Amino acid sequence: MICPHCSENLLRRERTDRRCPKCTRPFALEPKECPYALHDLRLRKLSEKLSAGRGLYSTATQLRYAAARRRLPSLKEAYWTIVGSWVAIVVVPTYIGSIVSGAILSNSGWWKVPVFGLLVLVIGLAVIRASWPLLRRRAHVRMQVTDEAFRDDVLAPWTAVYGGLPTGVVHEEWVGIPEVADPRMVLTCADPSVRACLAANRVPERYGMRLVESIDDVPPGLPVLMLHDASIAGFGSVRAARPVLGDRVRVVGLSPRSVMDDLSAINLREPVLPRSATEFLHGEPLSREEIYWLQDGWWSPIAAIPPARLLAAVSAAAERIEGDSDPDRRFARQLGFLSWPTA
Repeated sequence: MICPHCSENLLRRERTDRRCPKCTRPFALEPKECPYALHDLRLRKLSEKLSAGRGLYSTATQLRYAAARRRLPSLKEAYWTIVGSWVAIVVVPTYIGSIVSGAILSNSGWWKVPVFGLLVLVIGLAVIRASWPLLRRRAHVRMQVTDEAFRDDVLAPWTAVYGGLPTGVVHEEWVGIPEVADPRMVLTCADPSVRACLAANRVPERYGMRLVESIDDVPPGLPVLMLHDASIAGFGSVRAARPVLGDRVRVVGLSPRSVMDDLSAINLREPVLPRSATEFLHGEPLSREEIYWLQDGWWSPIAAIPPARLLAAVSAAAERIEGDSDPDRRFARQLGFLSWPTA
């Protein structure tokens, strides 16, 4: 590990008390003990990347997702975990017992016992392989580190050493959601981390936008932007909103196509639901590949989207609403003026 203060390379045996033996200054995170093998320099780089060089604020939840990128377990790992468990719990004891029994018997038929153990091994692996389609339906990919564990094991030690959270990072529950007196639009999102990120970066003040948790909190008459997870539940919320909000609702996303083939995206998986619970997806503006991805149990949280991408999507949608409500801008856009180069 590189010391975050003096940049000296430290061996594991040199950093037992989380203090650099060369500059004597403490550091916060021990990569051998910390979730996602985090150390001070990596966490600092992650928070700087989330700020995008523009001083953007990010939430602790967004930082946790950023730390998990490319470090989530795969379905193949789940398969080999099952195989390993079977071998360790059933096959190996059976095989060893067979050999021991054969040695004890030590008669002309002793060889049949270890052969039986080998047969157990082969049959067991064959059964696991044949059962994989069923096991796959029930397999899941989840965040290995909970929000509470991330705060206790990462953010708390960091705060103890450096006196505060990493630059630009805020706890979402500490962010006040502004009450816009005369809102021009509403944004609804069930994820409190997303609402906190938008509030911390002053999006409500910029666009006269009220942030709410659900469509039940939407005031009448205003255009509504919807942010949701790329999930069956997310598209279910969109489906439920249309009869209530009508053509006032503008769906911003998250869309499966933006994450399903992205190796750095946070793609999680739950056991597959019955097809009857997902048939409504065929009525949504989704491709066949997106529907299959969702029906296969995959989903991606909107809170895992970095602040820069999130703000860009929301700002673009808000500006379209403002353009639609401004006759001069709407007329200019119809003539193509707003698409002309600025230089």
